[in-house]
Amino acid sequence: MKKIVLAAIVALSLSTVAFAGHKHHYDNCNGCQSGYQNTYQGGFQGGFQSPQITVKQALSAKDNTMVTLVGTLTQQIGKDSYIFSDGTGEIKVEINKRLWNGLSITPKDKVRIYGKVDNETFDFDRIEIDVISIEKI
Repeated sequence: MKKIVLAAIVALSLSTVAFAGHKHHYDNCNGCQSGYQNTYQGGFQGGFQSPQITVKQALSAKDNTMVTLVGTLTQQIGKDSYIFSDGTGEIKVEINKRLWNGLSITPKDKVRIYGKVDNETFDFDRIEIDVISIEKI
């Protein structure tokens, strides 16, 4: 019985020593006085790698094709729905309110949108862009 208790104490003390030497990702304070300092950097900074195309080309693109469009939002037609135009045509775009990030856009402002072609709607003649990112240029 004494051997089992002694073995348990030795095992417990060795595991405590092993864990005490482990440095967690949040322990990297680089000399900070106290508390937690986040040392993570941002992710990929290269932007979206989708081709810039025209609305006319987007209207004939395959479903789920990633695209970049440059033009203007001409009108709001629903809560998250807008008409986008670039001079070659018009297309409906869906922009979730969380994507605006305080950005104010008028029909006179030129914008770049990154998104995905959605032509799987029940109305097969209607193609739209599900916007992932919008920026004023």
